[in-house]
Amino acid sequence: MLIVEDYDGCYSDALEKYFNFNRFSRDDDGKVLFHGMGCIEKPQYKERYKNYSKKAFINMEHPAAWYGGNVEYAHRSANMDKYFQKIFTICPYTCEWLNSLHKRNIFIPTYQPFNEEYVVKEKEEKICDVIYWGHVSSPTHLSFIDAMKDFKYNFLSLGSHEWASEFRNRGYEKYITHINIPRVQMWDILRKTKICLITNHAYITPQHINNVKSFRDWQKCEAFSHVDDGWVPQYKTRMIESAVSKTLMLVKRNPWNIGARWFEPDKEFIYFDRDEELPSLIEHISSNWHQYEEIVENAFIKATTKYTVKNFINFVKENLDDE
Repeated sequence: MLIVEDYDGCYSDALEKYFNFNRFSRDDDGKVLFHGMGCIEKPQYKERYKNYSKKAFINMEHPAAWYGGNVEYAHRSANMDKYFQKIFTICPYTCEWLNSLHKRNIFIPTYQPFNEEYVVKEKEEKICDVIYWGHVSSPTHLSFIDAMKDFKYNFLSLGSHEWASEFRNRGYEKYITHINIPRVQMWDILRKTKICLITNHAYITPQHINNVKSFRDWQKCEAFSHVDDGWVPQYKTRMIESAVSKTLMLVKRNPWNIGARWFEPDKEFIYFDRDEELPSLIEHISSNWHQYEEIVENAFIKATTKYTVKNFINFVKENLDDE
């Protein structure tokens, strides 16, 4: 299977850039896998590989295509030109919706893979209590910062200019400990940290909500079941990166609980329900770390045995062979 990559439109240091897919790429069986948003945004790729017998794409952005406001891109993301036989996506809810529209099982839900070449098996000393990395786009993210700041924490950000406008210039920028550091450096910090604070959803604006509602049959997609409340499920990379770093995943529960599709609650990660719980949870976990090490080890074993890039490539091949 040939693997074609173009990362235009992705973050500059995105996890997927570390997959090292080229070690698996062989142009020998008429199959091709596209990886990276540039592959579907630039028409030359589809033209170049149109005669391949089986074509697949990895989609790491669903359901963002429908609230982003770019109708043309949403149509490409939904495979409306029927170019791909299989699309592997991190959103199981858009899978069900789009498969029902196509009347075929084109979209396959998948985990976030991690390159096994970057796994560090040795146990490291936990010198920090808690970490959050990412944007600030909701009161929950402010609660994360408020809860962390009285502990040994790290707050990693691309900079406050990336935050939602209503959360800038409110004094929280001073709590950033690292700006736009390389991912390998972030993993080093993660391995030395007990807890990672995680949300598996995206907070959306009124304009985003209008964008979603402009699409036919949007109500039939479970990803948009709570769109009027201003959030949608979004399974990003924090769980897999925390799991392989032996960092406890402290995850905010939401109506979808997509993380439980790949990791088992209470056995491999911990849920919390209210932001107000966080200071006492962080205190208890940090002070009683030995009580949580088994959870961390369980998550590490699952992540490093099941959710590797090598296994993911085999998963893609198996699904294309079934087509």
